[in-house]
Amino acid sequence: MNKIILQKRAIATRDAHLALLDLKKLVDEAARATHAIELEAIGMAISQRQHCDVCTTLRVVVERLRSSDFETTLSQARAKLEIAVSSQAEE
Repeated sequence: MNKIILQKRAIATRDAHLALLDLKKLVDEAARATHAIELEAIGMAISQRQHCDVCTTLRVVVERLRSSDFETTLSQARAKLEIAVSSQAEE
């Protein structure tokens, strides 16, 4: 197989991987924030502490996942994966 084709495939796959890592970072941040909110809500339920603004904080997480940044990152990951798949199909 042509060395240039193999290099293009490797680059396309690397680009897809990097795009997925960017997406993972955003999802991990949302998961960490939600976990912290979960722990706070459990603590409030157990100790009957004053109400913190769990709902507002959850809305912030939802808005991050609805943001154009998240949508752009998701679209880029999808597109780069499709490019990697199509490059593998080339002979």
